[in-house]
Amino acid sequence: MGSRWKGHVTRHPLLGAVELTLAWHVVLVLFAKVVLPPLAPSWFPDLGAAVVNAVCFAGVWCVLWRWGWLRASGVATPGRLRRWWLGAPMLLVACSYAVAGLDGSASVIVSSLVSLLWVGINEEAHSRGLVQQALGPLGAMRAAVAVGVLFGVGHVQNYLFFGASLDDTLWQMLSAGLFGFACAGLRHAIGSVWPLVLVHGLDDFFQIRSPGSAPDWWQATVYVFYVAFGVWLLRRYGADGGGAASGGKPGERTEQAGALD
Repeated sequence: MGSRWKGHVTRHPLLGAVELTLAWHVVLVLFAKVVLPPLAPSWFPDLGAAVVNAVCFAGVWCVLWRWGWLRASGVATPGRLRRWWLGAPMLLVACSYAVAGLDGSASVIVSSLVSLLWVGINEEAHSRGLVQQALGPLGAMRAAVAVGVLFGVGHVQNYLFFGASLDDTLWQMLSAGLFGFACAGLRHAIGSVWPLVLVHGLDDFFQIRSPGSAPDWWQATVYVFYVAFGVWLLRRYGADGGGAASGGKPGERTEQAGALD
């Protein structure tokens, strides 16, 4: 079954990416709402979210391992270490949301940080790892656009299943889509998802724990930056190929095969 699905995804990358995205969201919602009991002890209020994301990450890892894509997807490699500095602009944007300080007790802040780092690991491994690898045959720019769209649209689950208002969800879908596009460009340039995990986790953490929302003018500036930065990365490094630092081409089998904010 796994080999047949991989063959289907390879032949139909866009359809395959949609299927992988839907499957991941189904697993996430099932574990969050049906399988796992509520997990929110006082010493770790966000334990449930951390466990759900760890379980989904394990599933994504298994699929990548079974398909021989662990390194090619950037999930099992540090990529091009000399290019990790390219993540600095997005890291500065993430840190900008901490200017107003952090809201919550020490246990809440630590719990939120750990949980949101797991969100970053899970979502980057899935979106910029598995999904972007599946979309590789489309070319760097089109793959990045598709990654951004799928990542943004996927946040509709917050309205459907997690109680977010429709207005907040629509804005989050836009923000996540543009963020996902920039991250796709960064993953293409570096060849690893791990710098993105730090950027993603801290961006979520500082925004959620900030005592107030960022000004509209700043958020609009960030949106423009995401688009411009992603386009620059893809044009500057687009000829490198979509694989990891080893130089693997999109979809190439590089290993032997033997689960939101």
